[in-house]
Parts: sequence; structure tokens; C-alpha cells
Amino acid sequence: MALQGQPMVEAATIPCKEADDALKYAIIGIFCFGIILEPIAIAKAMKAKKMMEMNPQLTGSGKANAALIIGIVSLVLWVLGMIARVSNMNRS
Repeated sequence: MALQGQPMVEAATIPCKEADDALKYAIIGIFCFGIILEPIAIAKAMKAKKMMEMNPQLTGSGKANAALIIGIVSLVLWVLGMIARVSNMNRS
């Protein structure tokens, strides 16, 4: 509630760099080096979420959630793909 004649100052928000980095790693990991980049993306996304819980001025929870989901799904698909390749090699 603002006092008469004085505007209310809104709290400044700061973008979370870890959330941005996590999303970059997750997207790049889809196309190359998934086994290396996806775990890094997951770790950075978890770190970003913890940082945002501790500091409410940090923004980017959507990016952190997206990076976490992309990282987990891509890593699972990569592992399943490797299992399928190995099982096909054993049949030959």
C-alpha cells in the first residue's frame, strides 16, 4: 500500500545465471554430447532452484524447471538408445 504522494517501490529482480546456463546445456545436450551435458544441466538446474529458494529476488524458475525436465528426458532417451544399440549388436 503506497502512502499518498509517494509511489510504491517494487522489489528489483535478478535473473538467475545458473538457470540460463542449465537451459543452454540441456538444449545443446539434445543434439550433441548428451551423456556429458545432460547431467551438467540437471545439476545446474537443481542448484538454480536451491538458489531461488534462498533468494526470492532471483527469477528464472521456469528455465530451471525446463532444463531439469529436458535434461532428465534426454538422458533417459540416450541411455535407452545405447541399450538398444548394444542389444542389436549382440543379435548380429
